[in-house]
Amino acid sequence: GPVRLSIASARGVRAMRTLVECRARIAHPRACSRASKSTRRAVRASAARRAPAPAVDDDNVCDVAIVGAGPGGLAAALALQRQGLDVRVFEQREEFRPAGVAIFIWPHGLNALKSFDPETTERVVEAGAVIDNIAIEQLQPGGTEAEELVRIDVAGWSRRMNLPPQIGITWARLTNALRAGLRPDTVRLAHRLACIYDGDGPSSGGVTLTFEPPRNGGDAPPPVRARMCVVGADGRNSRVRELTFGVDENDAASSSPAASSSSSSSSAAAPEANVYYALSPNPPPGANGAGSFNELRFSLCDGSGISLLDVGRGNLDIDGDDAGGDSSGGDSPCGQLMFGTTRFSEPARTFDTPERRLEHLESLFENTTPLLQAAIASTKPSAVVQTRLYERDGASRWSKGRVTLLGDAAHCMYPSLGLGISTAFQDAVELANCLSSEGGKVVSVCEALATYERRRIPPCWALQTGSRLMHRVLAATSERAPAGERGSGGERGSGGERGSGG
Repeated sequence: GPVRLSIASARGVRAMRTLVECRARIAHPRACSRASKSTRRAVRASAARRAPAPAVDDDNVCDVAIVGAGPGGLAAALALQRQGLDVRVFEQREEFRPAGVAIFIWPHGLNALKSFDPETTERVVEAGAVIDNIAIEQLQPGGTEAEELVRIDVAGWSRRMNLPPQIGITWARLTNALRAGLRPDTVRLAHRLACIYDGDGPSSGGVTLTFEPPRNGGDAPPPVRARMCVVGADGRNSRVRELTFGVDENDAASSSPAASSSSSSSSAAAPEANVYYALSPNPPPGANGAGSFNELRFSLCDGSGISLLDVGRGNLDIDGDDAGGDSSGGDSPCGQLMFGTTRFSEPARTFDTPERRLEHLESLFENTTPLLQAAIASTKPSAVVQTRLYERDGASRWSKGRVTLLGDAAHCMYPSLGLGISTAFQDAVELANCLSSEGGKVVSVCEALATYERRRIPPCWALQTGSRLMHRVLAATSERAPAGERGSGGERGSGGERGSGG
């Protein structure tokens, strides 16, 4: 009868779910382990949310609470403060320390920042290096001259479109310049999010956040209430996203290193990749004055993508700088460049010591251009940062109640098009516009967040898909056959590290 059919259907669903989970654990054991931990945390947080929200002191009440003090969260705070709102930013780190990572920001990204804060935009540009050209080239192993594939005149395009310049800048310089535009005491460090209460208990009429005790012991920071909303700008492993929407196996697998990218826009696995990067003097000692000045140069060579990016003064003159500083033992007269290489299809690997990691890099490029060799040779072992490429399927929903997402928390994408920061700045502009009263028409916060989500999801989905496709193109092109061999013998291998997604 109907009951037996219902029971049989439930058994079938459970069996299918078990099969899917088993296959997922075989394909992505580490991701599934992370998913299990995330799921347990989400269950504990859900149980905590069923209890009334704790009372909040008047001193800890604001209009908007932003979780995450990266570029996206800081830009959102700037945009909302310019509208007269009381905004506070909560960051889990206990201090800001310079790191070796550097990024480039497209003109349209800086234009978004300029639309609400021209002064901070000018400070950001001055903190980096103006990029006039982007060059993508093919470099054969052992060769000293590259075949240029693409050159983009970014400076000319910016002038014609009346846009700010494109810049290269270190993460530390960028976040310092953004924080300088905020009101004093906007950013609160050592605040690791524990739970979110949306509109219940004695703090009804807002969203309450609680925080975990510091790792080194002591009491947890006091709870905070946001009258309007909470913005999750806490990166690809967003705690806000996890607490608000939960975590499932597919979500965790797509946030794993070199994810399978099995979203609706992608059916084939993306190539795996290791990434190594460091800051080097510009020009590097031993390069006979050659360097990377006002340009981003991306070389494809023997299964690698190699980036050289001018970042102006880089992390020089920043107090507390070590790994990200001038690794030549003295200040470079010109500044720093970011050397980075993406090893497409290289299996995940670990090194016993930083020296072994640097030796690995030197072995990869010992027969290449003098500039690349000099950049690596002038780098301290401790300055080399190693990671994996990450992306995460864009969230199908960004907002729930009075909680919303921004930046990588909503749409973490491959860095192949360099769109992450620019897209986060555009998120910040749209969020501020939606939360403001347009033409005197006052809308509820939930309606404003729904509008923000509706406007931003389609363009971000397109940019994320484009970044994923470009990642595959670069992985395939990096192993392209030399010009004299194309069409006669297929593609040349790359020392046993052939791409899986070309």
